Amino acid sequence: MKQALLLTLGILFVAGVGFGLPSGAAEEKCLPPPNGGAIPAYCERLQVGPPSRYANLTLYPIFADDVRIPPISLTLDEAMDRKLLEIRELNPAEVNRVLLMSNAKEPIFILGGEMLVGAKQDRIAGDDMIVPPGGDLVIPVFCVEHGRWVAKSGEFGSAAFLATSNVRKARAATDQGAVWSEVAAAQERLEAPSATGAFRSVRDSEEVQARLAPYRRELSDFVKDLGKARGVVACVGGKIVAADLFGSRALFLQLWPKLLDSYAIDALGRDAHGAPPDAVGIKKWLEAAKGARQIAKDTPGWGDLYEMRGDSLFGAALIYDGGVAHMELFPKTGEPKPVPFNRLDFRRDQLQEEQREVPQR
Repeated sequence: MKQALLLTLGILFVAGVGFGLPSGAAEEKCLPPPNGGAIPAYCERLQVGPPSRYANLTLYPIFADDVRIPPISLTLDEAMDRKLLEIRELNPAEVNRVLLMSNAKEPIFILGGEMLVGAKQDRIAGDDMIVPPGGDLVIPVFCVEHGRWVAKSGEFGSAAFLATSNVRKARAATDQGAVWSEVAAAQERLEAPSATGAFRSVRDSEEVQARLAPYRRELSDFVKDLGKARGVVACVGGKIVAADLFGSRALFLQLWPKLLDSYAIDALGRDAHGAPPDAVGIKKWLEAAKGARQIAKDTPGWGDLYEMRGDSLFGAALIYDGGVAHMELFPKTGEPKPVPFNRLDFRRDQLQEEQREVPQR
């Protein structure tokens, strides 16, 4: 028995040596770099192309050759069109969280700021996220319809609309009050009022749609004409308003119509004076993302989400399968600040009357 025990111990020892049980240093060396390391690696490859311009909107194409491409291609709109995704209020309902249920067989990408309409009030997606196949998630959202809290439908629909850069900045700063303020400011600037403060009034305005038409006509082919572009920096007048950068060019192309409308609405009614930064200035601004402080954020879906804070910019990046799914950047100057709610000039009396007319279930 003693000999058998010694033989067993000897075999275990040899096996341990044979398999190379790692020391502490070796173990640390073998660990993969944190996913946040994908951000500076991606930023190292960013190059700025020649701009396209219409009126006061200037778009710089951004190239990033030889980057890792996350395997995602199904978007929110496509998933909802194909009845692969259902989004409902929680029970009981909450302003800043909703329930998402997927029966898709592949992951779904949702861009932070995409609008969800219906249910008790319209919302926008709070962050970029990747919904796993067949997953049920409680996701963060922001309200973009301050004056309604009564169900118009059992579930949300996609508005095929992306919030403007100022609304997206307020969302990125996680400030619901600032989101409402920026919604109201856009409605006032574009003369697209809503009884309930609903941001969809901007999308639904015939005048706004007519004013968008020439921007779409002149800039819709911006991405197609530049074969390898993976992102864009948008400037209105002499100021940068946003950057949207992707690992997958295919995903960028799918989302381009929404992005263009968002930038064009930013430009409507804005000062057309002032030259935008040149390509060197854009490149310098983007370089600040390389050294930006990365703060891990919770995400209900797949991947790793990081808030980014630099000297001249802030934003977020979603990393999936070792690559940048999407990075959004906004200039740090003019970060959103909430204003008193009395700017939100919705008609409370009319709202209350509408609510009384809705049958109770």
